[in-house]
Amino acid sequence: MQTPDPSNKIFAKTVNDYTELIKTVARIEYSRLSLSTHIIDYAELVNIGATAVYVVLSSQSTVKHTDAYMSTAIKWAIRNEFRRRYKWYSCKYLSKEFDDDDEENEDLNENNIRQAIYETIFSIEELAEADNPVQIEDTAFTPDQRIEFLEMSKAIREAMKGLPPREKMVLEMRFYKNKKVKEIATELNVTSSRITRIIQTGLDRIKLKLKNDELI
Repeated sequence: MQTPDPSNKIFAKTVNDYTELIKTVARIEYSRLSLSTHIIDYAELVNIGATAVYVVLSSQSTVKHTDAYMSTAIKWAIRNEFRRRYKWYSCKYLSKEFDDDDEENEDLNENNIRQAIYETIFSIEELAEADNPVQIEDTAFTPDQRIEFLEMSKAIREAMKGLPPREKMVLEMRFYKNKKVKEIATELNVTSSRITRIIQTGLDRIKLKLKNDELI
């Protein structure tokens, strides 16, 4: 009978084995974002870190990763998400420049905010080669970019109609109503990780729809 190879223990590694590491990195990154905690909360950072670890373990199951490697993967995932959230908030407040008393612009305002939610996920690849993953770009927008956002809002409105009711509700609670993941989880009587998954699934559906329509 063949003696088991001790190195095969690596194959039994799961996300749970990195729980403390995930929490540690999330806590450090959250403290760095102390002035921006309205954009993303600690529970979300933990879930983002867990997802990053899962992706690494799933895609590179035969490779033994050091804690340093995993820490970097977690940190990049968190900073990428913060970058996207920051971009969304920039878009959101840009929409306030429209006249709220104008019925047409009011409609565009609401849909611009929705569009901006999904626009944040389109640039996930942007930071792949970036030297500074948390570098924040200038939030100024050109007239052409403003027009592009208005046109995209129409496509987002249509894509929103295709979302399952629960996903649409959670997305609007999280981004449009600015509720934290824990608040949504408590209100809907589910776990925070479940809410995070619903958010990601909804965003992915929108992204896929826009890609299929060749809008992104």
